[in-house]
Amino acid sequence: MALCAVAVAWFPLFNIASLPSVNYNEGWNAYRQWMTVEHQPLYGSATSLWTTNYPFLSFHIIGLLAGAKGHMVVTGRIVCFAALVATAGVSGAIMRGVTDDGAAGLYAGLWLFAALGAFNGAGRACDDPEMLGTAIACFGIFAYLRGAGRGLWYGVSAIAFAVSLFTKHDLIGFAISAGLHLLITRNWRGLAVFMAAGVLASGVLLALSLQFDGRYFFADLVQPRAYGWRNLRAETLHYLLHFAVALVIGLVVLWRCRAVPGRGFFIILLVTTNIIAIGFSGGDGVAANIFYPALIADLLACVTALYWLRAGRYFKAALIAVTLSGAVMAPFQIENDIAAQARLPGATAAARQAIALLAAAKGPAICEDLALCYEAGKPMDYDPYYVSDQIRIGRLPESRVLAMLTARHYGAIQMDGAVTGVPRVEWRNARFSKAFLRVLAKTYRPVLVTRYDTVFVPRGAAQASATSLK
Repeated sequence: MALCAVAVAWFPLFNIASLPSVNYNEGWNAYRQWMTVEHQPLYGSATSLWTTNYPFLSFHIIGLLAGAKGHMVVTGRIVCFAALVATAGVSGAIMRGVTDDGAAGLYAGLWLFAALGAFNGAGRACDDPEMLGTAIACFGIFAYLRGAGRGLWYGVSAIAFAVSLFTKHDLIGFAISAGLHLLITRNWRGLAVFMAAGVLASGVLLALSLQFDGRYFFADLVQPRAYGWRNLRAETLHYLLHFAVALVIGLVVLWRCRAVPGRGFFIILLVTTNIIAIGFSGGDGVAANIFYPALIADLLACVTALYWLRAGRYFKAALIAVTLSGAVMAPFQIENDIAAQARLPGATAAARQAIALLAAAKGPAICEDLALCYEAGKPMDYDPYYVSDQIRIGRLPESRVLAMLTARHYGAIQMDGAVTGVPRVEWRNARFSKAFLRVLAKTYRPVLVTRYDTVFVPRGAAQASATSLK
């Protein structure tokens, strides 16, 4: 497992400052992080072409640590990777406390680092708050389990859960599990401390958000999004292919063996986090990171079960099955990393060209890769994911967007990949509709076409001739 952990760590560490964005979220988060440095409220106005539908805390943390505009993405990646290490370390500490066995703790930490890194390669070092919030929530579990019979630790746990929720709100399953466990076990004193500390911490954080970031916090946070059963099936299947072994072993052993330490809490944690993750996974734009709480619950339950089985006849078979289920993911991630490393020089050169063209264009721009618009100094004016989602659910008329294209409102438009003509794309799989692409072809022309990016400018604009790179 240590070898697997090293195998999934080299690529993000060596390329943590590389130019091409890891995914769509990096540019999106960088804009919000810079807003905090500029003292612009995150939820200060009701907008229709972009929104801030994440809690505020991570944006302020990264903005404070980065300081300068050009450092946001790199700082976010460093914090993310450090949070991955911390998540693995805290998970190991939880297992060390539950089993009173250092080997179990070390195995759990290495297994989580390797398996989580291979499960969602983009999330290892990405400018996104999910991993930071996950690390804080894991500390909340550590404090909760350590607080058995001691009210102070229940309060610490609740505060950690509150901080994690104001970092990324989809981590709610951890807090719900702890509250349910206290309720089911009738630990009224612990529940009172837990609720009081959680309400107080959440109230303070909410007051800070409303004070410094504007009054549209709730309006932005609960904005509806499209929901697709296809996305639910795909993401859930991806998760189960990686973690079904750990889930099944943990659940079966905990259910059958009533004397397993932490049994009740881990069963509640397993059920709650898996239900919430599967339910959320159908949301438009939701990716593998929605299953972070569930896979952590799987790991904690599974390693606890392995420790309980250590003197029985099934221990070796279970240990081999769990270890292989985590280790088998690493070769696939290594293959992806090697391919990405080979693409990196070309992708970097293309990104620099696109940034230069975007920066030279007058007025606002649209970028499918928001990090390119951010690096080019363009204002946050149009979020392709958000706009397409709101059109799909009928909250935004597409005619408004098409009218802006016809009027050549945007000085440049960047799309991922080589876009020539109107590609035949299905509406549900594209950030730009067929109607958008048809109007774009009539009113804009490409000035840069590479395998990584295409940049369009309005027809008739004084720009350099089209460039094509293979």
